[in-house]
Amino acid sequence: MPPIDDVGLMRATPMTADVAEYEIVVDPVWGYRRLEPLPSSPELDEFYESHYRDLLDDGGRAPDLARLVAGGPDAAIEREWQAATIHADVLAALEAGAGEGLPRRALDVGCGTGELLRTLVTAGWDATGTEPAAAIAAVGRAAGLQVEAATAADYVARWRAAGGPPFGGVVLLNVLEHVPDPATLLGDVVTTLAPGGRLVVRVPNDFSPLQEAAHRVLGGRPWWVAVPDHVNYFDHASIGALVERIGLEIVDRSADFPMELFLLMGDDYRDDPAVGHAVHDRRRRADLALDPATRRSLGRAWAAAGIGRNALVVARKPA
Repeated sequence: MPPIDDVGLMRATPMTADVAEYEIVVDPVWGYRRLEPLPSSPELDEFYESHYRDLLDDGGRAPDLARLVAGGPDAAIEREWQAATIHADVLAALEAGAGEGLPRRALDVGCGTGELLRTLVTAGWDATGTEPAAAIAAVGRAAGLQVEAATAADYVARWRAAGGPPFGGVVLLNVLEHVPDPATLLGDVVTTLAPGGRLVVRVPNDFSPLQEAAHRVLGGRPWWVAVPDHVNYFDHASIGALVERIGLEIVDRSADFPMELFLLMGDDYRDDPAVGHAVHDRRRRADLALDPATRRSLGRAWAAAGIGRNALVVARKPA
């Protein structure tokens, strides 16, 4: 199965492993879908260190991040859209905790170039990010942001050893799909939260009813499967169950725009970059035209229906 970006563009990946060797199975312990067998840690490390930045540069992965890394007018539009939507939603969730007296300190796990950190710092938060891809982390540091070129596990280990102060909020945006053991990662980062602290998690909402409908109509391979970097495949139910099983209380669920609607309406972006860019621009325009309350109400309704391109969960650490 050739991997894809987040609007479904089919791309080739320079990997030594044969992707046909992998199957998608339901994890017998946690209930989310994942690759079987799991890629080895050295294989994943080699992919991110040697290939991921090249794929960003040529459009083969994470087009939103690629636009930000590339800079230029499209990066400015992308930054405005992200700040007004997902960043605003994360900030609202964290501010709810700060209103209860939690520290205005936030940890952004897998922060990329640090765009969310920029939003949080502007809002008066002491924000730190971790980003294992050194070249991407360097972009954030060059902008004066606190970005650690480290895995979350390495950062948490150093935080514990130093007796670091607790965080009022921990954020993982599109991280858990990439790691071999998401339950352990969540358990580690939750230890850095103050009692009552907020965890905000977003993952791709995969094998959704809209994806399955588009797949039936259009055929081909499941374009949302991205080997090897998308190790896990969550939906609204499975990410919520994982968060609850590590001991947190869910306080909100949401989703973002269901991109698969474009496929069902005849805009087949799966292997056409020009169509992919056009539908992404239409989605941005719609998001920015809506007032935040209406957009969030739609997001909660999409989550209740099991649709939306990404699933968002806000949870509270018990006091």
